[in-house]
Amino acid sequence: MIDLSYDFIMTLQKEVLRRYGVEVMSSADCKNLAQSILDNTTKLVSETTLKRVFGFTVTQHSFSRYTLNTLSQYCRFKDWEDFQQHHYQLLNSASRSNQQLDTRRWDELKTKADAVSHYTILTLKNRSGIAFPFTVPRTFCNAHIERFLESDYAATALIAPSGWGKSVALVHLAEHFWFCRDARFKHDVCWFIHAHAAGSLLLKGFSLANWLDNQMDLGKGENFREYFSSHFNNKGGRLILIIDGFDEIAVSGDKLKLLYTKLEDFVYSNDRYPWVKVILSVRSSTWSEIFQHSHQYPAFRRYWYLGPEMDEETNINLPALTEQEVKSVLYNHHFDPSTIRMFSESFLQKLRNPYYLQLFCQLNAGPEQNFVDEHLSLFEIVSRFVQNRVFNSQSNAFKIKIIEKLLALLDYGRSGIYIDKSKLLNQNADLFPAYKELLADNILAEENLSQEIMFHVKVRFAHTFLLEYFVAMHYLQQSSQEVNEHLLRNILDHLPQSPYRIGVFRWLLRYAITTRQTEGIIKMFHLPLANIEKSHLLEYLVLHYQHEGNNQVELKSIFPPGFFKKNPLSQIINDEFMHFRKRKVLNALLGMAEAREDKLKIRNLLFSMALLQLDAEQCELELNSIKKLYSADEFDGELWVTPYEILLFIYEYLKFGFVNEGIRAKIYQYQQYWGHTSRHQMSVAQEIVFRNMGTAFLLMEDYEHLLNFTRRLFQAYPSLPYRKADSFRLMLLLWQAQGHLGMGNVKSAERICRHADHVIKKYSSDYFSGKHLESFQKLLHATVYYNEHEFHKAIRVAEIAIEHAQKLDLKVLALMNYALLKNIYRDLNMDKQITDTQQQIELIRNSTSFKQAIPNFAK
Repeated sequence: MIDLSYDFIMTLQKEVLRRYGVEVMSSADCKNLAQSILDNTTKLVSETTLKRVFGFTVTQHSFSRYTLNTLSQYCRFKDWEDFQQHHYQLLNSASRSNQQLDTRRWDELKTKADAVSHYTILTLKNRSGIAFPFTVPRTFCNAHIERFLESDYAATALIAPSGWGKSVALVHLAEHFWFCRDARFKHDVCWFIHAHAAGSLLLKGFSLANWLDNQMDLGKGENFREYFSSHFNNKGGRLILIIDGFDEIAVSGDKLKLLYTKLEDFVYSNDRYPWVKVILSVRSSTWSEIFQHSHQYPAFRRYWYLGPEMDEETNINLPALTEQEVKSVLYNHHFDPSTIRMFSESFLQKLRNPYYLQLFCQLNAGPEQNFVDEHLSLFEIVSRFVQNRVFNSQSNAFKIKIIEKLLALLDYGRSGIYIDKSKLLNQNADLFPAYKELLADNILAEENLSQEIMFHVKVRFAHTFLLEYFVAMHYLQQSSQEVNEHLLRNILDHLPQSPYRIGVFRWLLRYAITTRQTEGIIKMFHLPLANIEKSHLLEYLVLHYQHEGNNQVELKSIFPPGFFKKNPLSQIINDEFMHFRKRKVLNALLGMAEAREDKLKIRNLLFSMALLQLDAEQCELELNSIKKLYSADEFDGELWVTPYEILLFIYEYLKFGFVNEGIRAKIYQYQQYWGHTSRHQMSVAQEIVFRNMGTAFLLMEDYEHLLNFTRRLFQAYPSLPYRKADSFRLMLLLWQAQGHLGMGNVKSAERICRHADHVIKKYSSDYFSGKHLESFQKLLHATVYYNEHEFHKAIRVAEIAIEHAQKLDLKVLALMNYALLKNIYRDLNMDKQITDTQQQIELIRNSTSFKQAIPNFAK
C-alpha cells in the first residue's frame, strides 16, 4: 500500500473537479458537490468535509478512509487504493515502459485460493441445516462486510450462538463479493477455509503468515506481504482470509487459546498491510471466554471491527433474521404464500430465530407439510430446541440448575415472569458461562426495568412458551412422568385461570399423546376448566391426530361412547374456530359430535366462515346439511324463525338478490317473541338465530330495527352485558355501533367503538375468541373517523382493518373497508387510489359467485 501523500490528494481533487464538470472549486459549490456524490455513489460526504478536502477549512487531521474511498468511487475507481495504484502507474509510465505489469504471482495465489475456497463453500452448502438453495443472503451481513472492507480495521467476525446461520451467511458473502459471475471484487484473493484446516496447521507450529508464504512459492525467507508491498503494481487487489467455525475444532481449551494467540499475532502484524483482511465466524460462548478476555482487549478493539449491532452482554453482533428474510426462506420451501400471510405476528417473530426456522422447515420437508399449523409446529420446535440447547449441551448441569432456580423463584409462573438477576445467580461464578449461553441461545432474556440511573436487571424466559414448557416438565418430573389426576389437580389449584395455564396443560396434553397415556387425556377433559381452556386443548388434540393420520379412529378410541353427550361440544366450541385454517378441525369434531345441537353449532360455524369468505358453494353445502338436522316444526314455541330459515334468507339475498318475503315477515316477529320476561340460558339454536339477525337487518339496511333488536336482546338476558370477555356480547355491541352509524348517531357509535377497542386490548387474543370481530371493530372505527372528517385517521385504521381481514381471508370485511376507502378517496379527489381500490374490489368480485354481495357490501 502506498502511503497517503500530498501529490495523490491533489490528484484526487483534480479528478473530482473534472468529474463534477468545473475547473475551479468555490466554497459555495461544496453543497451541490455533496449532493452529486450522494446521487452517484449513494454515500454521503458532508459539505464541511468537502471544504476541508479543498482547503476552504483548516483540517487538523488526515482524511478518513471512508472519505477517500467515496471520492475515489465518485471518480469511477473501486476505492482509494485502486485510485493510488492507477495514478502510481501513470507517474511511473517511463520506468514501466521497460518493465511489464507482472501479476503472475498474484494470479497464481488467486488460483490456489479459488480452488480451496470452492471446496470449502461446497462443503458448507452440503452441511447447511436448510437446503442451501432455499436460504437467502443476509442484507445486514453484506452491509457489515462492505463497511469493514472500506475501513482501516484488520479483522472482523460474525458472532452468534451455534445454529444462527453464520456459516451460511459467510457462503453468501463470499459468493456475493468474490465468487459469483458479477462479484463485486473479482480481483481480490479470497482464501476461504474451515477452522479445522487452519487449526491442524497452527497446532503443528505454522503461523498463518508462514502458511500463506508457502502457498506462493516465493522462496526461503520471502514474505508475501512485504513482497506485494514492494511490488505494488503486481498486486491485483486485497487478500481476504475467511475462517469459518473457529471454535468448532475439537481441541482442549488451552489449545484453542493457542490458536487464538496465533490468529491474534497475524491480525496485529497486518497493521502495515491494510490490504490484508481477516473474516471469522465465532460462537458467542467462545468470544466471551477467549476473545473478550484477552489481556490486550483495548488494543484488540482497535484492530477488530464488530459493527454497531454488537451486544457486549450476549456477545452477538449478527441480528436475528428480518421478517422478510423469514418469508423468503419459506417461499423458497414452496409454502403457499396465502398460508404464510396467515401466520401470526408472534409466530413469525419466533421464526426470526434461525434455528427455530431451520426446525420448522425440517418439520415440513415433505410435500404434505403436516406441521404447517403454527400452534402444532411451535410445540415441536420448542421441544427439539430445548433438547439440543439445554439437555444435550456440554454445560447441561449448570443450565438445568439455573432454570430450576428461576422456576422456583417465579413460583412456577404464579409470581409473574421476572426475577432479579442478582437473586438468580447469587454471585455464583460457576453459573456465569452457562447463564451467558442461555442468554445467547434466546432461552433467557434480560431487561432493565428500573426508572433510576442505576441498572436493575431482571431475568425472564425469552418466550412465555418456554416458561410453560419447563413448568410442565417440572410437574411431570414430580409425578414420575405420569399424567395423573394428582398432577392435574396440583396445577389447577396452583395456577389461576389464564392463557398461561392453558399453555402448561397443552404441554402435558402433548406429552400424554406422545406417550399414549389415554387415561391422562380423558382426566384432563374432566377437570373443571373453563370452556375456553377446553376448546384450546381439544383443538390441539385434533390437530395432533390429523397429523398422525386416522384421526377419526384415534380420537374415537380416546373418548368413550356417550362422552360428548355428557360433555357437549357446543359448550366448548367458540368463535376462536372462525378461521379458515380450522375448517379441518371442525370437520373432525363433526365426526365426534353425538348431539344434534353440537352438529348444528359446527355446521353454523362452517356456514358463517364460508359466508365471510364469500364461498357460495360451501354455504350451500352447509345449508343443506343444516336443513336435514331438524324438521321445520321442531322449533315451534322456542323461536320465531328457525336457524335454517334465517341462514337461507341471507344466502338467497347474497346469491340472487332475492328477498324471501315469507322469511322476512317471520324475522320481524322478534318484537312479540320476548315480551317482558328475562331469561338466563340460551340454546344453540337461539344463539344462531340471534347472531344472524344482525346480518339480515344489515343486508336490508334497516338500522333502526338492528339497534332495537340488540337492545331488546340485552334486556331479555340481563347477565349478558356483564360478560366482558364474551365474543357474543362484543358482536352485539358492534351491531349497535353499526346501527347508530346508519342512523347518523356518530357520537354514540364512537363511544361503543372505543369501549370495544378497550375490551379487545385488555383481553389476550389467545384467550378472547373472535378475531374477526376485531377486524369489524376497526372498520366501524374508521367509519366514525370518516364521518368526523378525520380522513387521515380513517385511511390508516381502514388499511389496518383490511390487513386483518386479508390475514383471516374475510372477503366481506375487506369489501366493506374498500368501499369506505373509495368514499374517502373520492372526497379527497385521489383518482389513482380510487382506481387501485376499485381493482381490489373487482378481484374479489371475480373470485365469488355471491354476485349480489359486491354491490351490497361495496357501496
